[in-house]
Amino acid sequence: MSRLQKVFKKRKGKYYPRKNTINSKVSTTDCKLNAQAEHAHDSKQSCAKEKKIPDLNESFSSFGDSVGILNAIMNLNILAFVFKNEVHCKMCNSGLDMQVLKGKSGLAITFVLKCFACPYRVEFSSNFHEGTQIATINTRFVYAMRSIGKGAEAGRMFCGVMNLPQPPTRFALYGKRILNAAKLVYEDSIQNAAKEAICENEGNKNLAVAVDGTWQKRGYTSLNGVVTVTSIDTGKGIDVDILSKYCACKNLPFHEKDCKRNYVGSSGAMEIQGASKIFQRSLSLHNARYITYLGDGDCKAFDAVKKKNLYGNEYPIEKLECIGHVMKRMGTRLRRLKAQLKGQILSDGKCLSGKNRLTEHEIDNLQSYYGSAIRRNHSSVQNMRQAIWAIFLHKLSTDEYPQHGFCPIGEDSWCGFEKAEVSGKSYKHKNSLPVAVVEAMRPIFRDLSHPDLLKKCLHGKTQNPNESFHNVVWSRVPKATFVQIETLSLGVYDAVCSFNDGNVSKLKMLQKLGVEPGEFSVSAMKLLDRERLMKAIYAFSRRSKKIRKDKRRKRKKEDNIKKNKVKTGYSAGSF
Repeated sequence: MSRLQKVFKKRKGKYYPRKNTINSKVSTTDCKLNAQAEHAHDSKQSCAKEKKIPDLNESFSSFGDSVGILNAIMNLNILAFVFKNEVHCKMCNSGLDMQVLKGKSGLAITFVLKCFACPYRVEFSSNFHEGTQIATINTRFVYAMRSIGKGAEAGRMFCGVMNLPQPPTRFALYGKRILNAAKLVYEDSIQNAAKEAICENEGNKNLAVAVDGTWQKRGYTSLNGVVTVTSIDTGKGIDVDILSKYCACKNLPFHEKDCKRNYVGSSGAMEIQGASKIFQRSLSLHNARYITYLGDGDCKAFDAVKKKNLYGNEYPIEKLECIGHVMKRMGTRLRRLKAQLKGQILSDGKCLSGKNRLTEHEIDNLQSYYGSAIRRNHSSVQNMRQAIWAIFLHKLSTDEYPQHGFCPIGEDSWCGFEKAEVSGKSYKHKNSLPVAVVEAMRPIFRDLSHPDLLKKCLHGKTQNPNESFHNVVWSRVPKATFVQIETLSLGVYDAVCSFNDGNVSKLKMLQKLGVEPGEFSVSAMKLLDRERLMKAIYAFSRRSKKIRKDKRRKRKKEDNIKKNKVKTGYSAGSF
């Protein structure tokens, strides 16, 4: 029997009524623009990409002459029909027959126009450099493939699906020309970045730099590695060193003469040699000294640079620590402690880990609190130490024994007890840990609040620019595909230019190759830079940070729930 009346069930979850139906649908662009306005109004700082690309119109102003130069993909049958019916021979006024000759010039083809009635014939090519036999379309195509991290095989697949002539078989020939042009643009980019860093340092040529290495393959077996140096003041790359221990020629007779290998040794030691070479050429390359070395916890590269005493006793090199890496030490030490004391009984008769004790969620929180204590007080070592021990005592506090003497006072305090003191409300401790657990963590807090360590964090900076640059490099040279040093160098040079100056560097590179960028190229690169800038501003806004933080918490919570659930896994013979 069918129901006579529709049954409405209550929706699950929270319901948020719409205030205005007309303005309820907001586009993504509007959200980003609102975030941009919020960022400009609420934040005194600006994101890194705003500093790198201050004015898009000014950076693209020199490419106004490229308007009108266009490339297009079209069906040539349509063009043949137009020549046959709409275009007439200048000799006898008859129609023209168009033929296409596919030669060995890759994507460039030859057109032949012949009259139906008379011997008139004209032949022309679709795309060549003026006065040369090098097709500009092939140069563009190879550079485009390399820009998206693809090579010859992907190019052939693309042309096959698009019904285009097959690309040039010798990618390496075009790759060398593009590499030479990329190196010229790269040299200009790092020179300008170094001058900008000196200006930011008020003309002082003693610069503070962040040094980091990256490898194409995880572990200690990578054949390719890159060492990057970025300015702490500007965040731009000012030098790179590309290392490869791959020998393509093996034991052939011309091995010693033409071998491209520039490094011999373990993969882990690539960062040591790369950093040493970069510091050695700082005076000759930029007429500057890198006297402040911001690095991660691995001191081998710094020790090698310091041992050389490159700038004499007058300019000793100082080691600074990346705040992000220092923050991770808290999580690493706590997890190590948890593993060491696994199964051992503490003074209260229970283990270190377990419910309402030192769990993975609690370790993540302590690591986050430790990082915030350093970042919020990077102007004073004493304030840092006080903030770190405030975390320790806060976790030790109970309703009977509150210990909030180091916690910040006022309504804006992160401490709920101090907030309640100001407002006059009662406060009940919920997130405290047992005394035995907190006392087990005391040596870790003592080590990680040592003044010698915190002095290296007074700068308040991280290696995030280096990590961002590494991401740009491996988007052009995918880690899943091994490449030789020429392809790696092209990807690194192109990444430095784009990282420092934006996509306008690609237009400069095309000009170095003798290719006029064209209207579509200029508008596309400008649009990509604008979107990149808008995304960066949105990601820098408080609203976006809160959303990301909530997502991370939700993801960690779901991961913990999955770990606690016992599931029947698949294994051979289990069914």
